[in-house]
Amino acid sequence: MTLTADTLPLGAVIEYSLDNGVNWETGKQFILATGGKVLSRIRSGSKVSLSRSSAPFNLYFQRMLVIGNSIMSHGPAPDLGWFNNNGMAASAPEKDFVHLLTGRLRTFYPGMTVTLQSGGNFETQFGTPAYSFDEFKGSLQQVQPDLIVVRLGENIDDSQVPKRGFETQLRQLLDGLANYGQPVRVVCTTGVWQQPQADAIIRKVTTEQGHALVDLSCLVGQSQYFASQYTNPGVAAHPNDAGMQRIADLIWAKIQ
Repeated sequence: MTLTADTLPLGAVIEYSLDNGVNWETGKQFILATGGKVLSRIRSGSKVSLSRSSAPFNLYFQRMLVIGNSIMSHGPAPDLGWFNNNGMAASAPEKDFVHLLTGRLRTFYPGMTVTLQSGGNFETQFGTPAYSFDEFKGSLQQVQPDLIVVRLGENIDDSQVPKRGFETQLRQLLDGLANYGQPVRVVCTTGVWQQPQADAIIRKVTTEQGHALVDLSCLVGQSQYFASQYTNPGVAAHPNDAGMQRIADLIWAKIQ
C-alpha cells in the first residue's frame, strides 16, 4: 500500500500505524500481511498532525491451493457408507470447510480459483526413501497460488514423528511452498484428532517460519463436531457440518 498527501510541508514526513496507533512507522509504502485498519498522520519535527486518517483494508487472493486429506475431499466410498464427493462427513459440498472458506474469499474477489491437492503421501511417507517433495512442484507452477492452506495431520502416525524426522520434513515442505517463486501467504493448521507430537511440531515450525497458524485443538475430542451419524468408525471420525464450519471459521480468522 502507498500513502500520499495533497501537500507535505518542507521537512515533514508521513507516518503510519497498523496497530491502531500503538506504534508508528515512517514511510509512504508498506506491505500488507493481514486485513485490518491503517492510521496515517504527518510529522514535522516534534509536531504531528491533529487529524489522523483511518482506512479499513482487506486482502483478497486470486488463486488458492489447498493441500489436505479426506477432510478436504473424498470421493464416494459405498462400502463405507459414504456417497458424496466432498470433504468427508460434510452433508453436502457447500458444507465442507473448503467450500465455506471459498465463499467468504470470493466476497472480496469473485474470480478466485481453488485447486485441491492431496497431501496424503506426505502424511504417510514423510521421512522415508520413497517420499519426494516433487509431488507439489506441478501444482505450484501451474496454479501459481497466492494463498496456500496446508490442512494436514490426521493420517500422520504420531509414534513415527520423532523417528522419521517430522520436524525437518515439515520445515522442508513449508519452505518449498513459501519460496516456490511467487509471493504467497501460507496458512497451516493443526489436526482435529489426538496427535500431540505432530501438532506440537506443526505449531513450532509454522510459528518459527512466520506463517499463519490455525490451532484446531478446540475440536479434538469434542463429539459435537464429529459425524456420529455414520456407522463406519472411519467416516464417523471426520468433522460433521458443525466441525467443518468451525474449521472454516478458524482459518478465515487467520487469513483476514
